[in-house]
Amino acid sequence: MKRGFSYDAALCVSCKACSAACILENGLQEGTRSVYIWNDEAVIPFSVISLSLACNHCARPVCLTGCPAKAYTTDERDAVIHHAERCMGCRYCTLKCPYDAPKINKVKGFIEKCHFCYERAAQGLDPACVTACPTGALKITYKENYPDRNLEWFPETGIGPSVMISGADNLNRPRVIPPDNDEPELQVAVPENKIQKEWSLLLFSLLIIFSFAAAIYSYLAESRLLSGLTALGALLAMTVSLFHLGVKRKAWRALLNIISSPLSREIAAVTVLTLAALIDFIWPGLLPQFLTPAAAFLALLSVDLVYLSADRSRGMMLHSGQALFSGLFAVSWLSGSVNAFIFFTLLAAGSVVLRGASSAKGSLVSNLYYLRAALLPVVLILMYLAREWATAAASVLFIAGLVADRALYYDDFSPENIKNKISDHFYDEYGKERD
Repeated sequence: MKRGFSYDAALCVSCKACSAACILENGLQEGTRSVYIWNDEAVIPFSVISLSLACNHCARPVCLTGCPAKAYTTDERDAVIHHAERCMGCRYCTLKCPYDAPKINKVKGFIEKCHFCYERAAQGLDPACVTACPTGALKITYKENYPDRNLEWFPETGIGPSVMISGADNLNRPRVIPPDNDEPELQVAVPENKIQKEWSLLLFSLLIIFSFAAAIYSYLAESRLLSGLTALGALLAMTVSLFHLGVKRKAWRALLNIISSPLSREIAAVTVLTLAALIDFIWPGLLPQFLTPAAAFLALLSVDLVYLSADRSRGMMLHSGQALFSGLFAVSWLSGSVNAFIFFTLLAAGSVVLRGASSAKGSLVSNLYYLRAALLPVVLILMYLAREWATAAASVLFIAGLVADRALYYDDFSPENIKNKISDHFYDEYGKERD
Protein backbone atom coordinates (compact mmCIF):
# COMPACT_ATOMS: atom_id res chain seq x y z
CA MET A 1 0.00 0.00 0.00
CA LYS A 2 1.32 3.42 -0.96
CA ARG A 3 1.05 6.26 1.51
CA GLY A 4 -0.42 9.55 0.35
CA PHE A 5 -2.44 12.59 1.36
CA SER A 6 -6.22 12.82 1.59
CA TYR A 7 -7.65 16.32 1.38
CA ASP A 8 -11.24 17.48 1.88
CA ALA A 9 -11.66 21.00 0.48
CA ALA A 10 -15.09 21.31 2.13
CA LEU A 11 -13.43 21.18 5.57
CA CYS A 12 -10.55 23.56 4.81
CA VAL A 13 -10.87 27.09 6.21
CA SER A 14 -7.58 28.38 4.73
CA CYS A 15 -6.01 28.90 8.15
CA LYS A 16 -2.63 27.77 6.75
CA ALA A 17 -1.75 25.88 9.92
CA CYS A 18 -0.46 23.06 7.70
CA SER A 19 1.96 25.43 5.97
CA ALA A 20 3.18 26.89 9.27
CA ALA A 21 3.69 23.40 10.76
CA CYS A 22 5.80 22.37 7.75
CA ILE A 23 8.04 25.42 8.21
CA LEU A 24 8.44 24.94 11.97
CA GLU A 25 9.01 21.18 11.85
CA ASN A 26 11.49 21.04 8.96
CA GLY A 27 13.00 24.54 8.79
CA LEU A 28 11.87 24.86 5.18
CA GLN A 29 10.96 28.12 3.48
CA GLU A 30 7.44 29.51 3.37
CA GLY A 31 5.32 27.96 0.65
CA THR A 32 6.81 24.46 0.74
CA ARG A 33 3.24 23.46 1.52
CA SER A 34 1.09 25.93 -0.38
CA VAL A 35 -2.56 26.77 0.18
CA TYR A 36 -4.14 27.75 -3.14
CA ILE A 37 -7.49 29.49 -3.09
CA TRP A 38 -9.94 29.25 -5.98
CA ASN A 39 -11.99 32.44 -6.08
CA ASP A 40 -10.20 34.02 -3.11
CA GLU A 41 -12.05 37.31 -3.75
CA ALA A 42 -15.44 35.56 -3.25
CA VAL A 43 -16.74 36.66 -6.65
CA ILE A 44 -20.41 35.76 -6.91
CA PRO A 45 -21.87 33.18 -7.75
CA PHE A 46 -18.87 30.91 -7.14
CA SER A 47 -17.83 29.29 -3.91
CA VAL A 48 -14.42 29.82 -2.32
CA ILE A 49 -12.44 26.59 -2.60
CA SER A 50 -9.06 26.03 -0.97
CA LEU A 51 -6.40 23.47 -1.85
CA SER A 52 -3.55 22.56 0.47
CA LEU A 53 -0.83 20.99 -1.62
CA ALA A 54 2.81 20.01 -1.21
CA CYS A 55 4.69 17.16 -2.87
CA ASN A 56 2.33 14.37 -3.97
CA HIS A 57 5.12 11.75 -3.91
CA CYS A 58 4.16 10.45 -7.33
CA ALA A 59 4.51 6.86 -8.45
CA ARG A 60 6.54 8.06 -11.44
CA PRO A 61 8.19 11.26 -10.17
CA VAL A 62 9.38 13.47 -13.05
CA CYS A 63 11.44 15.56 -10.63
CA LEU A 64 13.56 12.48 -9.91
CA THR A 65 13.99 11.34 -13.51
CA GLY A 66 14.56 14.87 -14.81
CA CYS A 67 17.09 16.03 -12.21
CA PRO A 68 20.55 16.17 -13.85
CA ALA A 69 22.35 16.16 -10.50
CA LYS A 70 20.59 13.06 -9.09
CA ALA A 71 19.46 15.06 -6.10
CA TYR A 72 16.25 13.00 -5.69
CA THR A 73 15.72 9.49 -4.35
CA THR A 74 12.79 7.47 -3.01
CA ASP A 75 12.81 5.78 0.40
CA GLU A 76 11.38 2.43 1.47
CA ARG A 77 7.94 4.06 1.94
CA ASP A 78 7.98 5.45 -1.65
CA ALA A 79 8.38 9.02 -0.42
CA VAL A 80 10.29 11.22 -2.87
CA ILE A 81 13.23 12.75 -1.00
CA HIS A 82 15.29 15.72 -2.14
CA HIS A 83 18.93 15.89 -1.01
CA ALA A 84 19.99 19.52 -0.70
CA GLU A 85 23.68 18.60 -0.49
CA ARG A 86 23.52 17.23 -4.05
CA CYS A 87 21.42 20.03 -5.58
CA MET A 88 23.04 22.59 -7.89
CA GLY A 89 19.92 24.78 -8.05
CA CYS A 90 19.24 24.44 -11.80
CA ARG A 91 15.46 24.56 -11.14
CA TYR A 92 14.67 22.05 -13.87
CA CYS A 93 12.49 20.06 -11.47
CA THR A 94 10.32 23.15 -10.98
CA LEU A 95 9.53 23.04 -14.72
CA LYS A 96 8.91 19.31 -14.81
CA CYS A 97 6.62 19.06 -11.76
CA PRO A 98 3.01 19.98 -12.65
CA TYR A 99 2.11 20.42 -8.96
CA ASP A 100 4.57 23.19 -8.13
CA ALA A 101 6.08 21.08 -5.35
CA PRO A 102 9.85 21.79 -5.66
CA LYS A 103 10.63 25.43 -4.92
CA ILE A 104 13.96 27.23 -5.17
CA ASN A 105 15.27 28.78 -1.98
CA LYS A 106 16.66 31.98 -3.44
CA VAL A 107 18.81 32.66 -0.37
CA LYS A 108 20.42 29.22 -0.15
CA GLY A 109 20.40 28.56 -3.89
CA PHE A 110 18.98 25.02 -3.81
CA ILE A 111 15.58 23.35 -4.03
CA GLU A 112 13.38 22.60 -1.03
CA LYS A 113 10.27 20.42 -0.96
CA CYS A 114 8.08 18.24 1.21
CA HIS A 115 9.74 14.95 2.19
CA PHE A 116 6.72 13.48 3.99
CA CYS A 117 8.39 14.22 7.35
CA TYR A 118 10.34 10.97 6.98
CA GLU A 119 11.91 11.36 10.42
CA ARG A 120 8.46 11.49 12.02
CA ALA A 121 7.34 8.57 9.84
CA ALA A 122 10.22 6.48 11.23
CA GLN A 123 8.70 7.05 14.68
CA GLY A 124 5.20 6.11 13.53
CA LEU A 125 3.98 9.72 13.52
CA ASP A 126 1.93 11.55 10.90
CA PRO A 127 3.51 14.47 9.03
CA ALA A 128 3.47 17.80 10.86
CA CYS A 129 0.98 19.32 8.39
CA VAL A 130 -1.57 16.56 9.13
CA THR A 131 -1.30 16.80 12.92
CA ALA A 132 -1.59 20.61 12.74
CA CYS A 133 -4.78 20.69 10.64
CA PRO A 134 -7.57 21.79 13.09
CA THR A 135 -10.51 20.69 10.92
CA GLY A 136 -9.32 17.30 9.72
CA ALA A 137 -9.21 18.48 6.12
CA LEU A 138 -5.73 16.99 5.63
CA LYS A 139 -5.11 13.33 6.47
CA ILE A 140 -2.84 10.41 5.60
CA THR A 141 -4.28 7.64 3.46
CA TYR A 142 -3.00 4.30 2.15
CA LYS A 143 -3.99 2.97 -1.26
CA GLU A 144 -2.58 0.60 -3.84
CA ASN A 145 -3.51 2.97 -6.68
CA TYR A 146 -4.74 6.54 -6.53
CA PRO A 147 -7.52 7.21 -9.07
CA ASP A 148 -7.82 10.39 -11.14
CA ARG A 149 -9.17 13.39 -9.28
CA ASN A 150 -11.72 14.29 -12.01
CA LEU A 151 -11.16 18.00 -11.45
CA GLU A 152 -10.73 20.27 -14.46
CA TRP A 153 -8.05 22.36 -12.74
CA PHE A 154 -5.97 19.45 -11.43
CA PRO A 155 -3.26 18.28 -13.88
CA GLU A 156 -3.58 14.57 -14.68
CA THR A 157 -0.29 13.92 -16.44
CA GLY A 158 0.03 10.17 -15.87
CA ILE A 159 2.74 10.35 -13.21
CA GLY A 160 0.56 8.93 -10.41
CA PRO A 161 0.26 11.63 -7.71
CA SER A 162 -0.52 10.06 -4.31
CA VAL A 163 -3.31 12.41 -3.28
CA MET A 164 -7.08 12.11 -2.85
CA ILE A 165 -9.14 15.32 -3.19
CA SER A 166 -12.80 15.65 -2.24
CA GLY A 167 -15.21 18.50 -1.55
CA ALA A 168 -13.82 20.65 -4.36
CA ASP A 169 -16.92 20.56 -6.57
CA ASN A 170 -19.14 22.69 -4.34
CA LEU A 171 -20.62 25.44 -6.53
CA ASN A 172 -22.87 27.05 -3.91
CA ARG A 173 -22.83 30.82 -3.63
CA PRO A 174 -20.51 31.92 -0.77
CA ARG A 175 -21.91 33.79 2.20
CA VAL A 176 -20.37 37.23 2.45
CA ILE A 177 -20.44 38.64 6.00
CA PRO A 178 -21.31 41.47 6.35
CA PRO A 179 -23.59 41.45 3.26
CA ASP A 180 -22.23 43.47 0.37
CA ASN A 181 -24.37 44.51 -2.55
CA ASP A 182 -21.36 45.35 -4.70
CA GLU A 183 -19.75 42.54 -6.64
CA PRO A 184 -16.06 42.18 -5.75
CA GLU A 185 -13.70 43.32 -8.44
CA LEU A 186 -11.80 40.49 -10.10
CA GLN A 187 -8.08 41.01 -9.64
CA VAL A 188 -6.14 39.66 -12.60
CA ALA A 189 -2.62 38.55 -11.68
CA VAL A 190 0.26 40.49 -13.23
CA PRO A 191 2.07 38.13 -15.66
CA GLU A 192 5.64 37.18 -14.80
CA ASN A 193 8.41 38.65 -16.95
CA LYS A 194 9.85 35.34 -18.11
CA ILE A 195 12.32 36.90 -20.54
CA GLN A 196 14.03 38.98 -17.87
CA LYS A 197 13.94 36.12 -15.39
CA GLU A 198 15.59 33.66 -17.80
CA TRP A 199 18.13 36.04 -19.37
CA SER A 200 21.02 33.63 -18.76
CA LEU A 201 19.21 30.76 -20.52
CA LEU A 202 18.30 33.07 -23.40
CA LEU A 203 21.93 34.14 -23.83
CA PHE A 204 23.13 30.54 -23.42
CA SER A 205 20.86 29.27 -26.20
CA LEU A 206 21.73 32.17 -28.52
CA LEU A 207 25.44 31.39 -28.13
CA ILE A 208 24.81 27.72 -28.94
CA ILE A 209 22.85 28.76 -32.05
CA PHE A 210 25.78 31.00 -33.04
CA SER A 211 28.23 28.12 -32.49
CA PHE A 212 26.10 25.78 -34.59
CA ALA A 213 25.93 28.22 -37.51
CA ALA A 214 29.70 28.81 -37.32
CA ALA A 215 30.40 25.05 -37.15
CA ILE A 216 28.24 24.23 -40.18
CA TYR A 217 29.61 27.10 -42.27
CA SER A 218 33.17 26.25 -41.18
CA TYR A 219 32.58 22.70 -42.45
CA LEU A 220 31.28 24.01 -45.78
CA ALA A 221 33.93 26.71 -46.24
CA GLU A 222 36.82 24.97 -44.41
CA SER A 223 37.57 28.08 -42.36
CA ARG A 224 39.79 27.82 -39.28
CA LEU A 225 38.57 31.20 -38.08
CA LEU A 226 35.01 29.91 -37.95
CA SER A 227 36.26 26.84 -36.03
CA GLY A 228 37.66 29.24 -33.46
CA LEU A 229 34.37 31.16 -33.32
CA THR A 230 32.53 27.87 -32.77
CA ALA A 231 34.76 27.05 -29.79
CA LEU A 232 34.48 30.59 -28.41
CA GLY A 233 30.68 30.56 -28.64
CA ALA A 234 30.43 27.18 -26.89
CA LEU A 235 32.86 28.23 -24.14
CA LEU A 236 30.94 31.46 -23.51
CA ALA A 237 27.67 29.49 -23.44
CA MET A 238 28.98 27.15 -20.75
CA THR A 239 30.22 30.14 -18.74
CA VAL A 240 26.88 31.95 -19.02
CA SER A 241 24.99 28.81 -17.95
CA LEU A 242 26.65 29.04 -14.53
CA PHE A 243 24.68 32.22 -13.80
CA HIS A 244 21.48 30.17 -13.87
CA LEU A 245 22.67 27.86 -11.08
CA GLY A 246 21.96 28.53 -7.44
CA VAL A 247 25.01 26.52 -6.27
CA LYS A 248 27.66 27.07 -8.95
CA ARG A 249 30.35 24.93 -7.31
CA LYS A 250 28.20 21.85 -7.91
CA ALA A 251 27.86 22.45 -11.66
CA TRP A 252 29.90 19.28 -12.31
CA ARG A 253 26.92 17.24 -11.10
CA ALA A 254 25.01 18.22 -14.26
CA LEU A 255 26.53 15.23 -16.10
CA LEU A 256 25.41 12.56 -13.60
CA ASN A 257 22.01 11.67 -15.06
CA ILE A 258 22.53 11.47 -18.82
CA ILE A 259 20.34 8.38 -19.13
CA SER A 260 17.04 10.00 -18.07
CA SER A 261 17.53 13.77 -17.74
CA PRO A 262 17.14 15.96 -20.87
CA LEU A 263 19.07 18.74 -19.11
CA SER A 264 21.98 16.41 -18.34
CA ARG A 265 22.08 15.35 -21.99
CA GLU A 266 22.08 19.01 -23.05
CA ILE A 267 25.10 19.80 -20.88
CA ALA A 268 26.90 16.68 -22.13
CA ALA A 269 26.24 17.64 -25.77
CA VAL A 270 27.48 21.22 -25.25
CA THR A 271 30.59 19.87 -23.49
CA VAL A 272 31.36 17.57 -26.43
CA LEU A 273 30.82 20.47 -28.85
CA THR A 274 33.18 22.69 -26.89
CA LEU A 275 35.95 20.07 -26.74
CA ALA A 276 35.56 19.11 -30.41
CA ALA A 277 35.63 22.75 -31.56
CA LEU A 278 38.70 23.53 -29.43
CA ILE A 279 40.60 20.52 -30.75
CA ASP A 280 39.54 21.37 -34.30
CA PHE A 281 40.88 24.90 -33.87
CA ILE A 282 44.15 24.04 -32.08
CA TRP A 283 45.00 20.84 -33.99
CA PRO A 284 43.25 20.97 -37.38
CA GLY A 285 42.75 17.56 -38.95
CA LEU A 286 43.15 15.60 -35.70
CA LEU A 287 39.43 14.82 -35.56
CA PRO A 288 37.14 13.74 -38.42
CA GLN A 289 35.90 16.86 -40.21
CA PHE A 290 32.22 16.06 -39.63
CA LEU A 291 32.54 15.62 -35.86
CA THR A 292 32.19 19.26 -34.79
CA PRO A 293 29.12 19.99 -37.01
CA ALA A 294 27.53 16.76 -35.78
CA ALA A 295 28.21 17.73 -32.16
CA ALA A 296 26.74 21.19 -32.83
CA PHE A 297 23.58 19.63 -34.31
CA LEU A 298 23.15 17.35 -31.28
CA ALA A 299 23.71 20.30 -28.93
CA LEU A 300 20.94 22.33 -30.58
CA LEU A 301 18.60 19.35 -30.61
CA SER A 302 19.26 18.71 -26.92
CA VAL A 303 18.52 22.36 -26.08
CA ASP A 304 15.08 22.02 -27.68
CA LEU A 305 14.35 18.69 -25.96
CA VAL A 306 14.91 20.27 -22.55
CA TYR A 307 11.86 22.46 -23.16
CA LEU A 308 9.76 20.14 -25.32
CA SER A 309 9.97 17.44 -22.65
CA ALA A 310 8.16 19.83 -20.29
CA ASP A 311 5.82 21.60 -22.74
CA ARG A 312 4.62 19.60 -25.73
CA SER A 313 1.91 22.02 -26.78
CA ARG A 314 1.33 22.67 -30.47
CA GLY A 315 2.56 26.24 -30.07
CA MET A 316 5.96 25.08 -28.84
CA MET A 317 6.27 22.27 -31.38
CA LEU A 318 5.70 24.76 -34.23
CA HIS A 319 7.58 27.69 -32.69
CA SER A 320 10.14 29.32 -35.00
CA GLY A 321 12.12 30.32 -31.92
CA GLN A 322 13.25 26.72 -31.41
CA ALA A 323 17.03 26.46 -31.21
CA LEU A 324 17.39 23.96 -34.07
CA PHE A 325 15.10 25.92 -36.40
CA SER A 326 16.93 29.16 -35.58
CA GLY A 327 20.28 27.50 -36.23
CA LEU A 328 19.20 26.12 -39.60
CA PHE A 329 17.67 29.50 -40.47
CA ALA A 330 21.02 31.17 -39.70
CA VAL A 331 22.88 28.64 -41.85
CA SER A 332 20.54 29.32 -44.77
CA TRP A 333 21.41 33.03 -44.44
CA LEU A 334 25.17 32.44 -44.21
CA SER A 335 25.22 29.98 -47.10
CA GLY A 336 23.74 32.55 -49.48
CA SER A 337 21.16 30.07 -50.75
CA VAL A 338 18.22 32.31 -51.65
CA ASN A 339 15.75 29.45 -52.06
CA ALA A 340 16.63 27.91 -48.68
CA PHE A 341 16.42 31.29 -46.98
CA ILE A 342 12.99 32.06 -48.50
CA PHE A 343 11.77 28.61 -47.44
CA PHE A 344 12.78 29.18 -43.80
CA THR A 345 11.39 32.73 -43.90
CA LEU A 346 7.99 31.40 -44.97
CA LEU A 347 8.04 28.80 -42.20
CA ALA A 348 8.93 31.48 -39.65
CA ALA A 349 6.16 33.73 -40.96
CA GLY A 350 3.64 30.91 -40.58
CA SER A 351 4.76 30.36 -37.01
CA VAL A 352 4.44 34.07 -36.22
CA VAL A 353 0.87 34.10 -37.57
CA LEU A 354 -0.06 31.10 -35.41
CA ARG A 355 1.28 32.92 -32.34
CA GLY A 356 -0.89 36.02 -32.85
CA ALA A 357 -2.00 35.92 -29.20
CA SER A 358 1.43 37.25 -28.23
CA SER A 359 0.44 40.64 -29.63
CA ALA A 360 -2.05 41.06 -26.78
CA LYS A 361 0.46 40.40 -23.98
CA GLY A 362 2.51 42.98 -22.05
CA SER A 363 4.33 45.77 -23.83
CA LEU A 364 7.71 43.98 -23.98
CA VAL A 365 6.30 40.78 -25.49
CA SER A 366 3.95 42.68 -27.81
CA ASN A 367 6.80 44.85 -29.11
CA LEU A 368 9.04 41.82 -29.65
CA TYR A 369 6.23 40.07 -31.52
CA TYR A 370 5.62 42.97 -33.89
CA LEU A 371 9.37 43.43 -34.32
CA ARG A 372 9.76 39.78 -35.30
CA ALA A 373 6.82 39.98 -37.71
CA ALA A 374 8.11 43.18 -39.36
CA LEU A 375 11.74 42.07 -39.77
CA LEU A 376 10.94 38.97 -41.84
CA PRO A 377 9.80 40.88 -44.97
CA VAL A 378 12.27 43.73 -44.38
CA VAL A 379 15.27 41.36 -44.51
CA LEU A 380 13.95 39.79 -47.73
CA ILE A 381 13.58 43.22 -49.36
CA LEU A 382 17.09 44.29 -48.34
CA MET A 383 18.53 41.02 -49.60
CA TYR A 384 17.17 41.67 -53.09
CA LEU A 385 18.71 45.17 -53.26
CA ALA A 386 22.13 43.52 -53.69
CA ARG A 387 24.15 46.44 -52.30
CA GLU A 388 26.80 46.40 -49.59
CA TRP A 389 24.93 48.66 -47.18
CA ALA A 390 21.73 46.68 -47.73
CA THR A 391 23.51 43.37 -47.07
CA ALA A 392 25.06 44.75 -43.86
CA ALA A 393 21.71 46.13 -42.67
CA ALA A 394 19.96 42.85 -43.53
CA SER A 395 22.53 40.90 -41.49
CA VAL A 396 21.99 43.08 -38.42
CA LEU A 397 18.19 42.92 -38.75
CA PHE A 398 18.27 39.16 -39.35
CA ILE A 399 20.22 38.61 -36.11
CA ALA A 400 17.83 40.96 -34.27
CA GLY A 401 14.91 38.89 -35.54
CA LEU A 402 16.46 35.63 -34.32
CA VAL A 403 17.08 37.16 -30.87
CA ALA A 404 13.50 38.46 -30.68
CA ASP A 405 12.08 35.08 -31.72
CA ARG A 406 14.17 33.22 -29.16
CA ALA A 407 13.05 35.64 -26.43
CA LEU A 408 9.43 35.03 -27.44
CA TYR A 409 10.10 31.29 -27.18
CA TYR A 410 10.91 31.68 -23.49
CA ASP A 411 7.80 33.78 -22.94
CA ASP A 412 5.59 31.22 -24.72
CA PHE A 413 7.14 28.29 -22.82
CA SER A 414 4.47 27.27 -20.32
CA PRO A 415 4.72 23.76 -18.83
CA GLU A 416 1.57 22.50 -17.11
CA ASN A 417 1.37 23.84 -13.57
CA ILE A 418 -1.46 23.60 -11.09
CA LYS A 419 -1.06 27.25 -10.05
CA ASN A 420 -1.78 28.40 -13.60
CA LYS A 421 -4.55 25.84 -14.11
CA ILE A 422 -6.40 26.98 -10.99
CA SER A 423 -6.13 30.61 -12.02
CA ASP A 424 -7.05 30.00 -15.68
CA HIS A 425 -9.98 27.80 -14.72
CA PHE A 426 -11.47 30.43 -12.46
CA TYR A 427 -11.05 33.23 -15.01
CA ASP A 428 -12.69 31.00 -17.66
CA GLU A 429 -15.63 30.17 -15.37
CA TYR A 430 -15.94 33.80 -14.35
CA GLY A 431 -15.99 34.87 -18.00
CA LYS A 432 -18.69 32.34 -18.88
CA GLU A 433 -20.84 33.52 -15.97
CA ARG A 434 -20.45 37.16 -16.92
CA ASP A 435 -21.35 36.36 -20.53
